Parts: sequence; C-alpha cells; structure tokens
Amino acid sequence: MVNSYERSTPNNTFRIWVAFGFVLLCISILILRLWYLQIVRGEFFRDRSENNRLRMIYIPPTRGIIYDRNGEVLVRNRPSFNVDLVIEDSPNPQQTVADLALIVGEDPGPLQERVLKDGKRRRFEPKLLMRDVSRDLVAKISAQRYRLPGIAINVVSTREYLYGEMSAHVLGYIREVSSEQLKSPAYSNYLMGDLVGQYGVEANLERYLRGERGSQAVIVNALGNRIGEAYLNAEKPGSNVMLTIDRKIQAVADQALTGLKGGVVVMDVRSGDILALASAPRYHPAIFTTEISKEAWSDLIDPKANRLSNRILQGAFPPGSVFKIFVAAAALSEGVITPSEKIRCPGYLKFGKRAFRCHKHSGHGSVNLFEAIVQSCDVYFYTVGQRLGVDRIYRYAHDMFGFGEPTGITQGEESSGIVPSTAWKASYFKNPADKRWFPGETLPVAIGQGAVSTTPIQIARALAAVVNGGKIIRPRLVKKIVAGDGRMLEEASAEPEVVRTVDLEPSILEQLKAAMVGVVEDRRGTGHKAALPKEFHIMIGGKTGTAQVASRESGIKDEDHAWFAAYAPADKPQIVVAVILENGGHGGAAAAPVARKIFAAYFGVPEEIPAVPKIRKQLARPAPSPAAIN
Repeated sequence: MVNSYERSTPNNTFRIWVAFGFVLLCISILILRLWYLQIVRGEFFRDRSENNRLRMIYIPPTRGIIYDRNGEVLVRNRPSFNVDLVIEDSPNPQQTVADLALIVGEDPGPLQERVLKDGKRRRFEPKLLMRDVSRDLVAKISAQRYRLPGIAINVVSTREYLYGEMSAHVLGYIREVSSEQLKSPAYSNYLMGDLVGQYGVEANLERYLRGERGSQAVIVNALGNRIGEAYLNAEKPGSNVMLTIDRKIQAVADQALTGLKGGVVVMDVRSGDILALASAPRYHPAIFTTEISKEAWSDLIDPKANRLSNRILQGAFPPGSVFKIFVAAAALSEGVITPSEKIRCPGYLKFGKRAFRCHKHSGHGSVNLFEAIVQSCDVYFYTVGQRLGVDRIYRYAHDMFGFGEPTGITQGEESSGIVPSTAWKASYFKNPADKRWFPGETLPVAIGQGAVSTTPIQIARALAAVVNGGKIIRPRLVKKIVAGDGRMLEEASAEPEVVRTVDLEPSILEQLKAAMVGVVEDRRGTGHKAALPKEFHIMIGGKTGTAQVASRESGIKDEDHAWFAAYAPADKPQIVVAVILENGGHGGAAAAPVARKIFAAYFGVPEEIPAVPKIRKQLARPAPSPAAIN
C-alpha cells in the first residue's frame, strides 16, 4: 500500500520539470555567454587585457645620413623631445590639453585640433602634440606632470642640416605625413605623426633614407606607469646616401648668390655628376621639422622671393643669347651658313614692316660666325633664323640637345620648358587665328627670346654635349647608397648614362668651342669677366645671355635676366657652369663673375675675385622690340 504523501501528484511533477528546465536554461545561457566571450570575442578581450597591461610603442627609425661626394656629412640626426598624449590614460583629454597649453604658454586651439585629427591609430598609441620642444619646456611639463594625466615626453631623433640653408633645394626637407598622404596606398605603412621626405633628396630617396620602424611592449601598472619591458623588435636605421655634390663648390655657389635671385649649376661634362646646384633665395630645411609660425610660413610662400622654388630645375626662363650656340650648330649642320660667311649688321634687320634691333644699335659691321658669337650679334642670328625656319631650329634644339624635355635628374620636379615649332603653336592655342606660325616669330626664337624657355640644367646638359664630343648625358645627384649593415645598394657607374649622341660633325663642335673661348678670352668678348688670371693657364669658354622680361603684373619691361654658360678648361673640358640671375642685368656684367668664382674654387685659383654686382632697380621704360641685348 502506498501512502498518499509518497506519491507525486501531476502538479508537483510539472513543477519539477519547470525548475529543471529553468536551471538548464540558465546553464545554457552561461555556457553560450562563456562561448561568446571566450571564443567569439576572445581575441578582442585578450587584446584589451593585454593593452591594459602591455603598451605597444612604435620606435621610429633613424633616417640615413647624407654625405657629399668626398664623405663630408651634410645631414645627420640629433635627439629631440616630443610631447605626446595617450588619450586612454586621461579622464578628460580636452582638459589635459588645455592645462598643457596653459603651462607651455601656447594657444590650446592647435593642440586640440591635433587630438581630434583623424588618422590611423591603435588604442593607447600616443598622439603627437608638440615636436622638438626645448629642454626648458620639458622641465616645465615634467614639473606639472601630476596635472597632466596621459601626457608623455618621448625622445626621438630628428634631422640636423649641418650647413643651414646650403644646398637646401638639393637636400629638400622632411615633414609630418599629411592626412591626404595617409589615404594613399603608397603611405600604407606610415602612421600619423611620422616624418616623411616631402621634397628634394629627402623625398626622392625616402624609401632608402627612412629605415624600418621598431616596436617595444612596455608593461604598465593600473595607473599607466611603466614597470617593465616585455619584448623588443629593434628598429632598422635608414640607408646612407652619398651625393655627387661637392660641399666646397656648393658653398661657393650658394655664397655667390647671396642677396640675389637666381641659380647656379655645376656639372661634370664627363660623368654627368652635379657638383653644385644652388638656387636663391633659399630656406632652412630644419624649419619643416618643427611647427612653422605664421610669419615664417608667409615668408616661405612670398611670391616675390619664391623661396621654395628650385630655379635650376623648375625655373623656365628665356635663354637669351646663350641659345645662339645651338642655333649656330643647326645652321652649320644644315649648311645655311659657312663659318667664314660674313653678314652685315647695321644695328637692325628690317623684316616686313618691323625693324628687329641688335643690342648694339650702331651695328657690328660685317661679321662671320666667330665674330657673331664673340660679340653676340643679334642681326647675324636673325638672318640665320630666317634661313633655318622655326621647325629646323626645333629639330636641333629639342630632338638633339634636349631642350623642351626634363633631363631626368629627378622625378616630377623638373620643368620641361618650351621650344616652339609650327606644330607646337597649332596645338597650344585654341583660337584658330592664333594657331598659325608667322615667319617674323622665328627671329626672336633664333636669339633665345619669344616663346623659347629653358631651365638652367637643360642649358648645362646641352653645353656639356657641345664640349664632350656630342654626348647628351643624364645629370645625376646620387653617387652611392649604402645600407646600415654596409651592403652596397646602389652605386653610380664609372661610365655616364648617355641618353643620345648629337649627330653633328666634330668640326662643327670645334668651331663652336673656339668661338666660346673667344667670348671669354678675346678682348671683344662679352664674357671676359669670367676669365681667370693668365698665369694659371686655365682658359674658359662660354656664352653670355641677356633675356628681356616684362613684369607679369604691369606688362612693363622689367630688368633683364642675366645668363652665363661656360666650360673649362678649354683644351680638355671637365665642368660646365650655368648661371641665371633673375632681373640681374647683363649676362657679361652680372652672371659671368659668378661663374668665375666657381671656376676659381674648382681649379684652386687663390686670387681675389671681384664682387658680384648687385641687381639694378627695375626699369620704368616700355619694352622695345624683342631683341636680346648682348
């Protein structure tokens, strides 16, 4: 017999099953939650846990050192202090930044903008607030650290340009990677706050100079204080670069341009090595490694000075009478003149209803090719231009000597310049009436005026071809690149890179060289101010140029551009020097003395060189006919 209290009633059985189901549901929820936290989100929470204990710090690599061709250091690195903010360590980052600004006496606005600035960033990764601060500022911040949760001072290396503004346009500069650059695949391995080459050698050789970033895991306590180091991936320093620049020649070129606007390029005619490349006014590259004040930035972008422009590579100027050398080469090769043929210069050439004047208004009389180059007779070359026609001038100037195209010394930083032709004009202008080339337009082209524009380095390369036997050489700035472990990554060949050979009879090149020697050494020569003292037995050949220019704003004739392109020694050429002085006046009076300084420094001539004349004030008279003076 079973008692009634020993039997389970249907109601109790139901309750038991409900309770069992509830317990089972709770256990299932716990298991599912555990699975979610451990398996699905396990990596996330493990990462957060590790980040709370470990801080991954990226260690920027030291950039490679830049040397001149003789092993003298031009650019190296030095330690500097950066002020960073770890946002996760600050309960109120905006207030922390405001307190920091108060302590250092800065406007909090730019600092707040840096905190809000977008960019790739990991948790606990510092945000750069202030770069390369002084030791006094470091002391102020350190003394107030209790008020600045999340603020950290880190020691990093920064660029040191040992010779200030010298060769600034060659070396370039580095600057913090921009937001636009970070969006590009080319900068996928950069982080906000990284420095990157933005111009010149620093930019063109960024992949070598930069090195590889290192990383370090730092153990911190609950307050964020460092209590140890977990592991380290050492950074790899950037490769070292040796340039073809000669520091001493470069210094002379830079000094010669002090107070002037213009440029100097010195090129080895045998190898294409650039020994000096100076452009003025300049800037100090170090200004870009720190915060730039409004005043400094205004000075940098002042259009009158145009400090950021490399006039040797980016400045396209009318070449003036320097261009006559290449027109003469075309005329001799085409047989439209002979070296002995004389052309009368009464001081002008009547063409149609217009008189094209020579720079010597009284005329040169009857002159042959030698005399026309030595005295830079415009009428002679007006006549030669008529006989050649613009398309034959184009064929020699562009197709042979390389005007109107980049020389290839760097990528993306060169102007092409212009060599006009009938096809060029037809494609350049939109108005059908402007597309036709008129014969009268050829005359200014023959003396390097009109639509012709060249860069100084194009002049240097073309002149090198005249004196080295006709080889168009690619100019080069890099001698070798050596990795941090000593491996040779790149080395310039002992042989030059010959782009093409000018198809001219050797006798034509000899006639041109002889005439250029006359420009400097002949008593009638326009470039005699470039001559070195006779006792050193170093003869120089060259060609002056004085290019007329008009003010863009007013259209009134501005002071002429002064040119001088030369080579030496005359009997066995080693270097060419091309000088351009913007609004510098006459080439023979202003530019030739600059070249003389360069030649004196190169050949070790110790004599005192006359000072370079200062640029004269702008002329207020209207522009005459497009005749080049000189």
